[in-house]
Amino acid sequence: MTDLSKNVEEMLSRLADNARTEQDFVQTLSDALRRVDEQLLRDVRNVSLQHELRREAILGELQELATRLCALPVRGPAPHVETIDQHGHPSQAEIEPPHSMTAGADWRQAAQNINNDEFDFRFATPRH
Repeated sequence: MTDLSKNVEEMLSRLADNARTEQDFVQTLSDALRRVDEQLLRDVRNVSLQHELRREAILGELQELATRLCALPVRGPAPHVETIDQHGHPSQAEIEPPHSMTAGADWRQAAQNINNDEFDFRFATPRH
């Protein structure tokens, strides 16, 4: 019987050692996973911050573009320009400068003016 109790004690000792070793492995794995999670969280926050910075830069550029589009530069009065009337004869016509643009142009009104213009051009000779 002494051999049996000796074998049982030996088995219990090995089982306890194996349990401690596996518990150490589990603790090491847990620490490694925690470090990876923290690094991933830092990376996600970094990407989010970079995205916000790029978004703010793009928004600033769009606002600057919108400001420039709504405040076009003021043009002086145009000199006499030679134009061609609908009959094909050159003539002198004075191009009137647009009404006061010192406050900036309204692109909505310009788009409406384009839509209201008639684009019906007639040519004296057939084009085909």
